[in-house]
Amino acid sequence: MNKLLLAIVIICGVAAGLLWPGKQTSNASGTAQELTLNRSSDGHFYVDANVNGQPVRFLIDTGSSMVTLTEKDAARAGLELEAERAESLGEGASGLVRGQRVELASLQVGKMKRTDVDAAIVVGSSMSLLGQPFLDQFDEIVIRQGEMILRGR
Repeated sequence: MNKLLLAIVIICGVAAGLLWPGKQTSNASGTAQELTLNRSSDGHFYVDANVNGQPVRFLIDTGSSMVTLTEKDAARAGLELEAERAESLGEGASGLVRGQRVELASLQVGKMKRTDVDAAIVVGSSMSLLGQPFLDQFDEIVIRQGEMILRGR
């Protein structure tokens, strides 16, 4: 009789726990986003993304105030550098940076996607850079033991 009573109490407890309304949390996308990148042999972090639906490999540059594209990557994404629109964009590690400001219809890294992203096509650049305008959407960027973890909303 004691075993039967104990079994009934356990079953009722499990049923109550499953049916009891709990606290639900969500974010803008419904689930937390996390992307882990491994450090490259050159010491940098790279990520494959989509710009306007086309693949582009970016160097993650947490110090860059812009998202920049090489002329080749821009062309692949349907954007063209117009020489007469090139202007001084600022100073980089190698001196004056010239290019053309553009707006990307979409920029997607993993499940994180933004539309209408301000960017620039940089004259003579050899690498597209993923800078703060995109990185700002992540809640946390952690670098440890050869990995960069991007945690988003």
